[in-house]
Amino acid sequence: MYLLTKDIEYLNRAIEYYRKGFNLNSDYYTGENYALCLELKSEQIVDVDETIYHKIEARKTREQIIKIIEQLKEDDDFEKRSDIQWIYATLAHCYLAQDNQNLYSKYENKFKELKQADWEWETYNDSKQKIINLKKNKRLKLWQKSITFLLVIHGVVPKI
Repeated sequence: MYLLTKDIEYLNRAIEYYRKGFNLNSDYYTGENYALCLELKSEQIVDVDETIYHKIEARKTREQIIKIIEQLKEDDDFEKRSDIQWIYATLAHCYLAQDNQNLYSKYENKFKELKQADWEWETYNDSKQKIINLKKNKRLKLWQKSITFLLVIHGVVPKI
């Protein structure tokens, strides 16, 4: 609902429910949604400390997801799981968010090899695009802060 309405309360509720679900069940699916919602919220927060908290919590959640999936891989029938394509999709998203291009590509290719339905591709690509956009926003903000810093140290104070 947040993506449709931009009402932050929907995002807050989603974060709360995904956090509870992830903490109770430690499942990769809930964790991926939790991490993505945290990053979406970090873009909406003005308080610097809160922004940092949400970004770190998203990163740590993705690290946990990877550990959870690594444990799942130890099962003899891991490759036969009915949700294997979503595991690969989740790993691809986690590694994309971490800027690990090699593992991102590896798991995206594994996801692609499993011949998804149109709605599965759309779901995967929607989340992928959200992560890419969040990364672009992060880089843009960093670039803007760097430019402002350079202007200030050189005595050029930008007009607000």
